[in-house]
Amino acid sequence: MPPETTERPVSSRTAYSARPTLRVDGQALPALDDLVRTFAVTEAEGGMSSLSLGMGNWGMVDGSLGLVFDAGSPIKLGARVQLYAGETSGPTEIFDGQIHAIEASGSVGAPPSLLVLAEDKLFAARMKRRSKSHVDSSLEDVVRAIAGDHGLTVDASGLPGGTGLWVQLNESDLSFLRRLLGRCDCEMQVIGSTLQVRSSADMDRGTLDLTLYSQLQEVRVIADLSSQVTEVMARGFDPAAGSDFTKTSTGAQPGPGSGRTGASLLSDIGIERSENLGALPCRNDTEAQALADAAFDQRARQFVRLHGRTEGNAGLRVGSRVNLHGVGRRFDNCYAVIEARHRFDPTSGYVTEFVAQSAFIADN
Repeated sequence: MPPETTERPVSSRTAYSARPTLRVDGQALPALDDLVRTFAVTEAEGGMSSLSLGMGNWGMVDGSLGLVFDAGSPIKLGARVQLYAGETSGPTEIFDGQIHAIEASGSVGAPPSLLVLAEDKLFAARMKRRSKSHVDSSLEDVVRAIAGDHGLTVDASGLPGGTGLWVQLNESDLSFLRRLLGRCDCEMQVIGSTLQVRSSADMDRGTLDLTLYSQLQEVRVIADLSSQVTEVMARGFDPAAGSDFTKTSTGAQPGPGSGRTGASLLSDIGIERSENLGALPCRNDTEAQALADAAFDQRARQFVRLHGRTEGNAGLRVGSRVNLHGVGRRFDNCYAVIEARHRFDPTSGYVTEFVAQSAFIADN
């Protein structure tokens, strides 16, 4: 018997249908919904989710059997596709993007099929490669400029202040944004037509309770000290002040969860391990402190890593927080989701696989 749980049911019904529904260029296509065999929506830190959609391509067309989605049909390269998952009476959108690949297949004894691949609205940013300098700009200015080039509005908070020169050298816009935001421990996701940018510790798209042997069907959790440090150091030279500087950090924003950190446990066993950010140039001591804090926090949050599978839950997204129950005092804690994969097939139905992490072990 599953333990008592504080989980919120994914449906108010005991039995419900969780077949996916789709819209193509804003139009509902019941014939497409009936032909969907599989889907997988994958998202991770750094933005840009992707869709893999498998469907049959044989049925009644104008009164006779034939290819349902041939040339001239709504399924075409560049079309907008929205996928909804969860209970069919009240589905939730989990993907909104653009088709970039279509594959047709068939074999003796099997009907024709299509595989459709799509990416969200950061697809255009991935495709745009250039060299450009952003002069006397803040990081938020750069994010807004690039997002605006691709028709996205920006909802940003928690970005470091200050202005400077930001150089994009033969990089895609997506790669450039990921590099700049990763440097200061910030994260981005596309929600609708908005690029949401937050510090990684502050990214919060809702909290779910998951209990092992209830909605949580499978889990693996590991606490690993091998990548942990007790201090991060950043050094540089400030030409305006004419002096060098050294800044250290033992963490600023560890993220969700409570208990013992990897750094404190290293100290308990007599290990002091310092990391020097020699590869990251710093213009002044303020920037050095911010980079040291970001590097320490990124490592700290990787201390405890969770891999789980639940019954399909459209609310489980990158940036969600998961309260884990039923695994024991050591690992029952709050975790930040950093990867999510929603998938559907005729055998398993709708399931959600995810990766989450925390800087804390609840009890050693």
